[in-house]
Amino acid sequence: MISSSSATLSVIVTALLAVVKGGAAPAPGIADFLTTIGGDTELKTSGSMLSDPSPQLYPLARDGSEIIGYRFFAEKLAANGSATAERARDAFAQECTARGSQIASEDSDVARSFHDRVLGSRLPPRGSFKHFWSGISAVCARSPSEVMGGFVAVTFDNTELATKGDFGARLFSKISLMATRTAVYAYRPDRIPTAASFQRREAALRADDAAEQRANEAFRRDLAIGTETNCGTVIQLRGPMVEIAVPPVRLTPNGQSTFWSKRTASRPVPTVSELFRPDNVTLPTTKGEAL
Repeated sequence: MISSSSATLSVIVTALLAVVKGGAAPAPGIADFLTTIGGDTELKTSGSMLSDPSPQLYPLARDGSEIIGYRFFAEKLAANGSATAERARDAFAQECTARGSQIASEDSDVARSFHDRVLGSRLPPRGSFKHFWSGISAVCARSPSEVMGGFVAVTFDNTELATKGDFGARLFSKISLMATRTAVYAYRPDRIPTAASFQRREAALRADDAAEQRANEAFRRDLAIGTETNCGTVIQLRGPMVEIAVPPVRLTPNGQSTFWSKRTASRPVPTVSELFRPDNVTLPTTKGEAL
């Protein structure tokens, strides 16, 4: 894989940053912390592909309209390569608290969904290399119905070259200019689903399940010869058991054209909307939006 020239990289970065700077006025969010953590607004990276930017640029390339601020770092760190990312996250948390809000628990739906979307499978796998990509994220929320902002840091960590590599790797790390590089991003709040939106989703799913259960119970209670089920046509009823004839194109559990089943296992023929019902409900992302 061949890295693009620094000139080409500069063009890519300039175009991506222009998307953030030239967009609509940013939504209120947690971004003042960026002025306290240092860093630079000029990208510091080890290279990028024209067709696939460096993972440090993924937030800009894929979430550009959501970003309200950013900082880049290139440092010679001797121990914890995530130190800058963690320091930036702490500054984000301090501003969050100062705004009368709190950081969403890492195992909450809000934090997990944000992390999965902005980092998730975006970062290259660690593998056996002594240099690797890592990322951390956080969400600041004032209440179950209001998110204040999001935080993402992506790090290209080279510290293990100097601490765990062989003699050649340690020597190279010592004399080279290869640095640990961190990109920090502040995300606008109105694109991050709230805890209330997840609660509405769960409530809607529970209501759908309850309605489906009631419909299935009514269907089973009214079963009669000739009723069409999801498996075939009812041809005989015997107490709690039902004999069903299946179409020639289907296979039965016993390999025959008919089979017996419990009445409680019978289900109606699914509608088109049920067949193509999405697994995930689209979540509302703004206050007052109905599910």
